[in-house]
Amino acid sequence: MTDQPDTQKSGETPIPAGRGIEEILADPLLAGATAPLRDAVLEAAELFGELTLVVDRERIREVCESFKRDGYVYLVDLTAVDYSAYPGHAGDLRFAVVYHLYSFEKNARVRLKVRVAEGSSVPSVTSVWKTANWPERETWDMFGIEFEGHPNLERILMWDEFNGHPLRKDFPVRGIDTGARIYPEVFPAGGGPMAGSTGKNAADVNLYKEEWVAYGTAPVIQPAPPPRPAIAPPAEPSKPAKPAPEGAPAEPQSPAAAAPPAATVPATTSDAAASEAAPEAPAPAAQTTGASGDAPWHDETLILGERMELAKGRPLKDLLFAAMAQTDCGACGWDCEGYAEALASGETSDITLCVPGETETEDELQKLMTEAGKLRKDEG
Repeated sequence: MTDQPDTQKSGETPIPAGRGIEEILADPLLAGATAPLRDAVLEAAELFGELTLVVDRERIREVCESFKRDGYVYLVDLTAVDYSAYPGHAGDLRFAVVYHLYSFEKNARVRLKVRVAEGSSVPSVTSVWKTANWPERETWDMFGIEFEGHPNLERILMWDEFNGHPLRKDFPVRGIDTGARIYPEVFPAGGGPMAGSTGKNAADVNLYKEEWVAYGTAPVIQPAPPPRPAIAPPAEPSKPAKPAPEGAPAEPQSPAAAAPPAATVPATTSDAAASEAAPEAPAPAAQTTGASGDAPWHDETLILGERMELAKGRPLKDLLFAAMAQTDCGACGWDCEGYAEALASGETSDITLCVPGETETEDELQKLMTEAGKLRKDEG
């Protein structure tokens, strides 16, 4: 092959645009690889000095072998494109598998493409480059394109039971209900992530209950109903002030006393405002955690010290619960309260599972468990 000037090799002088397919294939950067397999090249394009060849799907392995012999020893990347949502796209060739090749000898890059119909497979090039193994698995995982002859074509990013291929254009952006398959201890079968469990707005959490297999049709969002607001008990009528002794100066009226009567304001509004203004009374020590109102520390915006103060005097499980990061991420295998209950009951003694809480939570759990006699000082 004729040596190219250094300026062309470095890309400083791009190959002139506008050449036809035969001119492109005759270029010294390609001729050595394409001359023996001219009939396998279906299209050729050139844009900004980058060369792209569309190759016969059934002969892609043969073409890759030819390019590797000609110096393109480095498979930079292997991926796919879903053209189904492209403007003006028509026909059965929905996908394209794309191969980015590089030659150190020529300091040149070439892009190969094969067009693929729905349900068709592509010959694997793992026999040409061993490094094609994982990119082909990822392409199968994300697009559903099978690679014939791959030694172990299975999912690499999603779990085996995942429903669908996330980078297809017909895959719903909101995702589908698969949370129960990852954390069956946390989410009920078919339930998936519940509103609030991810910290997102209920409208952004997909609670689709049924099995969904219809590509191209997004499942209907079924957000949980918003929680009912707590109804505060009616305020006690204020007692009339005692009359001042004769001759004593009248006490100055407080701003609260100068406010209009409570009857002019709806009871729920005034009660809510009063509860926000008044400091929260500590819960009795015998109370256990149940409804969300019984766990005021279950708020990830609170720092550890504030959470522990809210749980002061509570049973061990509540203290452990307050020490968690309060994100309910499920990384420990439970939600925050479930992990606390597992530690308190002895189901587990591993205090290192709260990933979001990091060292802060681990140190507090070790302290609480040690004080309760459930963990020796040399453990943890």
